[in-house]
Amino acid sequence: MSGPDYARFMLVDSCMVCQQKSLTHCFDFFHRVRYCDSCHRPNIISKTTVLRSYPDFPPEFLKYLSSDAVGSDDASLANYRSRWHGSKRQYHKVTVGEVYKLWKSLSETPALANPRLTERLQKYADNRIKSGLKMYAWHMAVRECKRAELAKIKEERTASIRAKLSELGHQEIDFPRWHVEVNKSVALTDEEWERIRPVIEGVAESNKSSRIWSQGLRRRNKRSRALNVLWNGAVAVASGTRAVYHAERSVCPNFNEFLCLPPAAELIAADTDGISAAEQDSIRPQAVQFAIQGRRRTLTKLHNMLKGLPLDQTNEEEWSSLSNDEAIARLDTIAAELAQAVNGFWDSKRKVVDWYPSTYFRAQYLDSGVLSPAQGLAPGLIAKTLESIGKSPDTEAGAVTSWNWRKPVQFRCARCDERVAPYLTFSDMISHFLEKKVWFDKASLAREKALAENLSLSHHTFFDDHDWNSEGDLIVTETSHDKARVTRLQTQLEAAYGNDPEDYDGEDFTTRSRRSAKQKPERRTRRICRLCPEGSAPQPMYFATLKIHIER
Repeated sequence: MSGPDYARFMLVDSCMVCQQKSLTHCFDFFHRVRYCDSCHRPNIISKTTVLRSYPDFPPEFLKYLSSDAVGSDDASLANYRSRWHGSKRQYHKVTVGEVYKLWKSLSETPALANPRLTERLQKYADNRIKSGLKMYAWHMAVRECKRAELAKIKEERTASIRAKLSELGHQEIDFPRWHVEVNKSVALTDEEWERIRPVIEGVAESNKSSRIWSQGLRRRNKRSRALNVLWNGAVAVASGTRAVYHAERSVCPNFNEFLCLPPAAELIAADTDGISAAEQDSIRPQAVQFAIQGRRRTLTKLHNMLKGLPLDQTNEEEWSSLSNDEAIARLDTIAAELAQAVNGFWDSKRKVVDWYPSTYFRAQYLDSGVLSPAQGLAPGLIAKTLESIGKSPDTEAGAVTSWNWRKPVQFRCARCDERVAPYLTFSDMISHFLEKKVWFDKASLAREKALAENLSLSHHTFFDDHDWNSEGDLIVTETSHDKARVTRLQTQLEAAYGNDPEDYDGEDFTTRSRRSAKQKPERRTRRICRLCPEGSAPQPMYFATLKIHIER
């Protein structure tokens, strides 16, 4: 390598072929080359390429033409591997060609050519490795010096920008430390500062705004948490003896409604770091009174609905004359009466019967007529159902409805055939009897119309088997043994009639069977009975259920 080539290799930070400057240059101190990524591929080749280009090239020469093949005290002289060659041995294309030509010129006397050339290549490789290691060490030292110099320039630039922002009135915490204009390794001149000043000041102002907003939000959240603790305590007091029922606490206004109260709104709007104990003590009586009023408003409407009175009817003079303790005691009495299992409410929106206090979240529907007493819709049904399972009308709803949705208590309908009797929760069982009653009323009306028109009917037996006013139990609470027996009976029926192709002119609906968790769900068919008067058919049933329905 000539002196100019050596200086260009060590000092000029550009590709030796295309002169392009790049951060991904490939240094190879064995071959004394510096290539960019594009020039590396055609000039640094693999062993496979060498043997393909020169099929008769002696393979024993290759180990002297690559720094990796010879080894250099476990230190590679090629600091970069192209993505096209990975970790394969790298050979300089020009050097391989020159060695091949030299070998060809000496191949007239092969007995002497190979040993002589091998000796020369050994000296070539040793010299390249020895000098390459020194060049590599010098290169790394220079690079460290450059890195330290650039770090110093960047540090001075950052310090200068920080000082100028401080002179303009910006705080240290708002300094845009990681901005690209701050982290440049370029000295900060007056012209450079005037160029970047609008950008840096804008970022600093943005950081300041974000910091002020986040600090204000933290202070507000701290005040909100303090008020939330205060409100929960007020709700617990207003709930009286029924505070142990978590659902009943929600009969009181929610926390957002409490924040609309003027004293609470003033405290939450004040830009202070928390709320002092004195401020909390000053608002606590108003919070308790607000919770009591909200609870009284909801319970009074539900109680009036249950008694058939106007929803807004209340004796304000009597209530205002009561102390907080007296008002809470009276509300506890009303709540205990509403919570009785016999006092269910019909939700016309969801088409289910529900009980207090689970009806609290539908208190907003009280004025819209969504809720109505279930006793008026189905007189005596709930009381007769409770009697069937040995419960008195004074029993609280939670004892039979089971608020644990993960494992609800289920009952079996005693009026349905055992082979198709459903297992339902108490609420769904009430809906089941109401559905049967609606069907029977519509079917009776249609039958009377058909008889009046002298139309022939295929079945003459027609009775309401789900009439809750007749003798006998309505629902059954079974032991595990009895339930297993009935389940086995239902499984046998389904196996016998499950999806029999025989049909009764039913309209089909496709569903999936999940009776067995061990088997893959199979498609099944539900059908609507076409023998029932139009509009009076029960819900879609499986074939076995439909067969029993028609035969009865």
